[in-house]
Amino acid sequence: MTHAVTFWLPGLLDSKRRQEAGEQFNPKAFPILQNLLKKADLYPLTRNRDFYQTASQLFHQPICLPIAATMASILVPTFDADCFWVKLDPVQLIPDRDTLLLIPGKDLGIKEEEAKALIEVFNQHFEQDQVQIEYGTPTDWFLRIKQPIDLKTHTLDAVSYRSLSDHYPSGHAAQYWRQLLNEASMLFFNHPVNEERRQQSLPEINGLWLWGEGQLHENTKQNREKMMVWSENTYLMGMGHLCQAQIRSFPENQQAWSLEDADYHFLMPEILRQKLDSLSLEEWLQTLEWLEQEWLQPLYHDLRDKKIESLLLEFGDGFRYHLQPQHLKRFWRFKNRL
Repeated sequence: MTHAVTFWLPGLLDSKRRQEAGEQFNPKAFPILQNLLKKADLYPLTRNRDFYQTASQLFHQPICLPIAATMASILVPTFDADCFWVKLDPVQLIPDRDTLLLIPGKDLGIKEEEAKALIEVFNQHFEQDQVQIEYGTPTDWFLRIKQPIDLKTHTLDAVSYRSLSDHYPSGHAAQYWRQLLNEASMLFFNHPVNEERRQQSLPEINGLWLWGEGQLHENTKQNREKMMVWSENTYLMGMGHLCQAQIRSFPENQQAWSLEDADYHFLMPEILRQKLDSLSLEEWLQTLEWLEQEWLQPLYHDLRDKKIESLLLEFGDGFRYHLQPQHLKRFWRFKNRL
């Protein structure tokens, strides 16, 4: 049986993080990581690729699967693949001179009852427009639209902690949606949820961000029945669900999973990915040590013993690394990729 493994942890080896670490980052402390990166086939990555484009590519999809529809397939019980889906997520908007800064919902500590209360008042206000938010999680809200609309947006990641200038929706339907976003902000401002938050010195939930638009089409996705997705990331889980792959939570360590479960394995530790930006230097170095000991060392042994025929690594340093068992014999490879 052929076994292939993809291990993806976006941003782990970001150049800024390594530069900030300076001399405290000693590549010699991670010999397995060094060895694998040195001996792998190296593929430079195109700049400006976002998380979703990369995920679809690693998942061997011909195009980037639409974000809202893919996530809704997991989070919305009454999901309909024939509809056009858009995300309309809660955010905080902070005035900054002549623009606004956006703080994503994941930083606001939104409770389920707060989210549902704001959704209720929104749905009442826009009932005549037949624009109704559907709840997924406290930070994942969706719109189900029967017909495709001409709308182009920027992902939430692209605008988080940034000015919204030049990032508003475009397309023939853009004016309506921009007006809707403004009305929603005014609607939320005086809502009891935000009045209570202001009294408790909590960040307000005073805006929405529209993004992830698209409709699924059977002829633009590739089924992956022999793949196992190991991640809590909603988009990856959605891709797995839509493409008939198996889905499981990321295992605690390499011993907690088995190659025999599937031919192809896609591993991405979502909980760790969400924490990466806030890790201290010491915590980041501990994460590298965890990766070395708990994952790369066993994967190296499996590759050496030919239990794995293909190992693909991507850690956010601008390259993708591919290894096959015979690559480990490249004794002439001396360049330190770290």
